[in-house]
Amino acid sequence: MRSGAVCAGADFGRADAGFVRADRRFDRCAGAVYLVMRTVIVRLLYPVVAVAILGVDAVFASEALVALYNRGNEHYRAGDFDAAISAYERVIAQGLNNGEVYYNLGNAYFKNAQLGRAILSYERALNLMPGDRDVLANLQFANAQKIDRENEDEVNILTRILQAIFVFFTLDALAVMVCVFVFSIGGVAMCWIFVPVRRLLWGGLLVVFVGGFLGSAAMLAFKAHQHSIPKAIILVDEAIGRSGPGPGFLQVFALHEGTKVEIERVEDGWLLVRLRSGLGGWIEARTLERI
Repeated sequence: MRSGAVCAGADFGRADAGFVRADRRFDRCAGAVYLVMRTVIVRLLYPVVAVAILGVDAVFASEALVALYNRGNEHYRAGDFDAAISAYERVIAQGLNNGEVYYNLGNAYFKNAQLGRAILSYERALNLMPGDRDVLANLQFANAQKIDRENEDEVNILTRILQAIFVFFTLDALAVMVCVFVFSIGGVAMCWIFVPVRRLLWGGLLVVFVGGFLGSAAMLAFKAHQHSIPKAIILVDEAIGRSGPGPGFLQVFALHEGTKVEIERVEDGWLLVRLRSGLGGWIEARTLERI
């Protein structure tokens, strides 16, 4: 996972701390806490609980995959980014869909001057580890290197807080929160009926739990909708957007490596994509890859 002892240099990442840690090692990030949790949860509690807390890939990763992952970290530290990329890609190809791997893969791609694939890897890491500061910092820096930069609307402090909360929680976490609030509401309702002497307390808790349920349910619904919209990253130097699905249609715009788009339709090897600004057009499917 992360190895704090190795840095990739001051040319990438936060200005005050240089590049965010070059690699993450399973044996460090997990450490003793992970081993204790894995032993107690996996062996003593229902396996589904372990998967929900630690993630299915982290729980069931084989020693061979962990060794291959750490070998990729060694190649990265040695400056052999092609070998590091190969190792990380092999780990993913063998079924370990883990945010830590995508994070390191993004670092290796960036160092190898493959901006589009670096951004793609960071986006995939962020989907698996929402709110992770290292991923967000490197993704923000990588996006700053793009040719195409969309203007960000200025938002107030309240909007920023709400956005941060929304980004922090995963779909799984929100689903668990909704279930917890439902059971809590049921428990408080039972207390209201059978322990009437403290109805003021139960009433207050009921208001809190209902509010929590409505808030988490709304976030879950919105986040599920956002995840249902396929997104992709441009991987070629320049992708021409046209007014229809074919090379004979009028050119509408040109997108460059690293640009993020939403996919609305697929037709004969062409994709109807749309930018955050609302501008849309058809580009060849071979020019991008889905997140």
